[in-house]
Amino acid sequence: MARLSDELKAAIAEDIRATAGTPEGSYRKIAGRHGVGLASVQKVAQQNGLADAWQNGQQQTAAATSVKQTNAAERRAQLQLDLLGDAQELRGRLFGYVTHLHVVKNMGENAGESVEHTELPSGPREWRDTMSAIGIASSKSVELARLEAEQAGTGQASGLLEQFFQSLERDRAERDKQTPSEQG
Repeated sequence: MARLSDELKAAIAEDIRATAGTPEGSYRKIAGRHGVGLASVQKVAQQNGLADAWQNGQQQTAAATSVKQTNAAERRAQLQLDLLGDAQELRGRLFGYVTHLHVVKNMGENAGESVEHTELPSGPREWRDTMSAIGIASSKSVELARLEAEQAGTGQASGLLEQFFQSLERDRAERDKQTPSEQG
């Protein structure tokens, strides 16, 4: 093995400090970036007190990942609350009044156009539109709750139970299709 220059050793040590324990900081990737062998990277790490850098880097990466997951969970929870609030507000409007705007063309002395406002109770079209919006907001909040449960690991149990019940339902449906002599 050829002797490494002090500059190359310093560059390798800095690379180890910056990337060890991350996907870009494996022994092999560091060695490849500097054109040296794995043993050289290990030797530079030992000489510079960086032999534990990979373990420390993994812990830092794990901690950063945990913080990101926590932030995402908080944002999902807030979005879920906002969606439920939207659904509640829409429910309040469901049987309220709707303002209809009409453009009226005036003839004669007051020629021109004017806009008239008419307040009427909401009707079937508004009900459908509002119920659709309520359904979408509610559905999305449930999807966020399901995602949160899966992210937290609690979704595994409910997923297994759901699969179990689905298989029971399929078996029952198959059994119900059979004639009494086939069930025998």
